[in-house]
Amino acid sequence: MRTEKSYTRELKQQFGYLATWLPGTPLKLGDIGTLNRNTFTKIANLSDLDIQFDIEADTTKSNIEHSTHGAVSITNKASGTIAPPGSVLGDTDAGITVEFSKENAILFKANGTLSPSIKNQIKLGQDILDLYKNGKWAKDWVVVTELVEADSASILISSSSQSKIELKAKGGITAAKMDIADIDLGLNIAFSKDLSTQIIAESALTPLFRAKAVKGRILRSPVFGQKSMEIITPASAKNNEDSILFGYAEYDEYDDGSDD
Repeated sequence: MRTEKSYTRELKQQFGYLATWLPGTPLKLGDIGTLNRNTFTKIANLSDLDIQFDIEADTTKSNIEHSTHGAVSITNKASGTIAPPGSVLGDTDAGITVEFSKENAILFKANGTLSPSIKNQIKLGQDILDLYKNGKWAKDWVVVTELVEADSASILISSSSQSKIELKAKGGITAAKMDIADIDLGLNIAFSKDLSTQIIAESALTPLFRAKAVKGRILRSPVFGQKSMEIITPASAKNNEDSILFGYAEYDEYDDGSDD
């Protein structure tokens, strides 16, 4: 299975959000784009279409994390302790070692996350449905309606069953204070093997999001995915307003079925 497909599916199952791919890609509320091969590709923003919206702020920060079950091992080393055999870390070094036992295993840790969203999504939906009926909104466009913004985050994805990374922290850190997403630790890569993605304590990431799209409703029975939209044109939607709705978009709805 493709790395991006495995990653986005696993995080969707864990958090209920779409995962940004590539993980470091910046997103904003109101971004318009397409979902293709588990990747959001930005085209424009609602502001480019003169659609205004208010933001529902989130003021409660939280830390979120996930690792692939049974496939990720994390070892914290305090300065002044003996380094494990085979480690590139010295006895005086503080650091973190992460080992993976299968391909496409994930370590995800995001600190200080907030989840702002577009406030009045009923009005937004009406505006977008009107655009679609008038031929000004493409059937495969989606819009970002909610974000997970992180003060800092670390994201690692293995590319083999022997993947490993060792991170060296600045001196004087105890094992209890080790946090792989903590910018203040000054983590640097001391050794890395077979990692397809290695984001280490980077700031201001938007690793997760939710998006909505124009969806088809055939015979009043909701049908999720592009297939329902293939037979609904702007003209037919204008004649039958009950044929479309504004609902959540998922990567799998736009997947071509390929694992390559």
